[in-house]
Amino acid sequence: MLRAVARCCGHWPPGAAAADGMLWQTELRPHAAGEFSMAAAQANLVMEDQAQVLASPAATLVGLYDGHGGPDASRFLRSALFPHVQRFAREQGGVTAEAIRRAFGAAEEDFLHEVRQAWPKRPRMAAVGSCCLLGAIAGDTLYVANLGDSRAVLGRRVVGGGVAVAERLSTDHNVASEEVRMEVSSHNPDDAQIVVHTRGAWRIKGIIQVSRSIGDVYLKKPEYSLDPLFRQIGPVIALKRPALSAEPQIHVRKLKPNDQFIIFASDGLWEHLSDDAAVQIVFKNPRTGIANRLVRAALKEATKKREVSVHDLRTIERGVRRHFHDDISVVVVYLDRHRGRRQTRVVDSSSNCTSAPVDIYSSSSSAYRDSG
Repeated sequence: MLRAVARCCGHWPPGAAAADGMLWQTELRPHAAGEFSMAAAQANLVMEDQAQVLASPAATLVGLYDGHGGPDASRFLRSALFPHVQRFAREQGGVTAEAIRRAFGAAEEDFLHEVRQAWPKRPRMAAVGSCCLLGAIAGDTLYVANLGDSRAVLGRRVVGGGVAVAERLSTDHNVASEEVRMEVSSHNPDDAQIVVHTRGAWRIKGIIQVSRSIGDVYLKKPEYSLDPLFRQIGPVIALKRPALSAEPQIHVRKLKPNDQFIIFASDGLWEHLSDDAAVQIVFKNPRTGIANRLVRAALKEATKKREVSVHDLRTIERGVRRHFHDDISVVVVYLDRHRGRRQTRVVDSSSNCTSAPVDIYSSSSSAYRDSG
């Protein structure tokens, strides 16, 4: 188990297929309750999304971490979150909502420690953060915990029909939502500038759209933004209390026979596909390569909006490509065991971990050089 977690928290696993320069996918893989598919696309100069799945007989863990301000926080979560979940689950005798909540809290504290250590030489670390989406399937219970605007969506078959409907399992913590703006404002009644509309969007302190995250220490600890060192990064930010929260919203659900699959994805996918559109793609197509099919569907929609072809998009360099779409990470988890579907592939007594490359472009370039 510990070796599997170490592999999961490390580098891109052998056997995963890198392709298309900025795209990556891996073959269909087993987990205790079925199978899963994984894919990703890079847009930023350095990949800020991270994704991983840990499959064991006891539980299946899915992690998606959408970084901002740099890759440091999402890469940190890739190495830290699953071990914390497993540690607290052992203490509680299994996966529970409380174990997950404590794991998020421990990850936040550990990253704050990293920021403190790096502060004298790398004050930029205080301005790095990440959304964090965790899924855990233990027996017939599903847990979804979320900070930020990555999203989990369930595909459920309608009783008596060959139709699937979408059910969102997470809340987008983004001030584009009036409900979230009201929540943030209610926590800061004496700050009229806590949420302002600037540069075409609602933003907390005029800076960031997500209201919950790991990291973003400068918006949680006023001593950082007030420190003269931070002037290298940005202006002083007056805070009376933390502007962002690291408290996850946790959804617990008993899986039912008509629950077919769950789509976990960063907001790079949901910017271009509705919940229903994504569910219909998964429901109506073969399993093999299904996560990659979702990524490509989102890229197709992105090119339509910018009036370029998919072929032209492939010629655009990373970094510049961010003007067309964000990094995209997708995991599709099929739910078979509780529905009585016969599994042809099983998870053995050990744990198996699959992670997307830390950086798709670097991994693809390295694979190309090694084969040359």
